[in-house]
Amino acid sequence: MQKDTVYSMRMNSKVREALKRAAKKEYRTVASLLDKIITDYLEKEGFLLRPEFGAERRKFPRRKITLPAKTYLGAESKAASISGVVLDISKGGVLVTYAKGTNISFTSKGELPHLRVCFALPRARRDLSFECKACHMREEGHEIQVGASFINPGEKDLQRLSTYLM
Repeated sequence: MQKDTVYSMRMNSKVREALKRAAKKEYRTVASLLDKIITDYLEKEGFLLRPEFGAERRKFPRRKITLPAKTYLGAESKAASISGVVLDISKGGVLVTYAKGTNISFTSKGELPHLRVCFALPRARRDLSFECKACHMREEGHEIQVGASFINPGEKDLQRLSTYLM
């Protein structure tokens, strides 16, 4: 949604500090977090409907799913394997969740890492494997969610995924 209006407000310094901590945890700016909080509230209360936002920014529709996955971080020969669960998927990427306490740890400094996500679709004979770039990471309760986009997906794996998503 285009942001075409500026709104300024005063707040308690303790609230401001809490917002800074929350924004850092979500890997957002304070302005972005406030926008999300306000938008989520207005949607929940029925003051703002999703169609009012304009077109979806994603290229591909997502499908909710629950699939066990393995994620590999690091150099191919020394890649660490981390178990997770694919929560949704599209032809452009995945949302994977990991239990807190696993070895998945990204920092808010610098770029988020590249990783390889492997999973099997229902009734599939072999796993799909996609090189990905992490786009965002957030803590949700007792888990860490990582949204990642595919990097130059293999034609066969992408075709198998496309067939499943139809």
